[in-house]
Amino acid sequence: MQINQVIETYDRGAADYDAIMKRYWHIEREPLIASLQLQPGQIVLDAAVGTGLNLSAYPEGVNVVGIDFSEKMLNEARKKHVSADITFNISDLCNLDFPDNSFDAAASGFTLCVVEDPVLALKEILRVTKPGALIAILDYCKSQDPEIQKWQELIADGSSQLGFPTGKIKWDALMDYDELIYNSKLTIEVLADDRTDSPNPFLCGCQFLLKNSKG
Repeated sequence: MQINQVIETYDRGAADYDAIMKRYWHIEREPLIASLQLQPGQIVLDAAVGTGLNLSAYPEGVNVVGIDFSEKMLNEARKKHVSADITFNISDLCNLDFPDNSFDAAASGFTLCVVEDPVLALKEILRVTKPGALIAILDYCKSQDPEIQKWQELIADGSSQLGFPTGKIKWDALMDYDELIYNSKLTIEVLADDRTDSPNPFLCGCQFLLKNSKG
């Protein structure tokens, strides 16, 4: 999948993105951000901030850098009411424009299932966060039930190429977090691994809390 095609898809879907997420994948973001235990003055990376669905959950006094490669998605994020100090940057999650150890924490909401190389994206998040930094991830994921996986396999080709809804969101319906978190040998410690399975193959999700364990 070419990055320009992905950017065009999200530019097209930006105005409808919040409504789509509310209809199909609505999850409160406060527990995700609260798990980071953020303190005033800390700097946190919101990795692929999109339309800013995490932003209202950040506490006052925290500095948030929200990155995304879609200007139109960021334009929607700028409309959100927030208490934290927010800076927006156009940036590719797989090639971040920040020095090593720039951030005290990071959050990712429904992000790694839509990038071309989730291992590289997570490596970049680890690179730019400090040793010991907490990383909170909320995402769609592959079911642990083989019967549900069969339905996800049917969805996967269309959702990754055409998008779901068509032309709006391109994502990996077989996003394998066991492979990403446990088999990729990245410098992470898993503090929490919460999975949500559902008979509805669109509603299989996960929430992770990771610690950057690099030396």
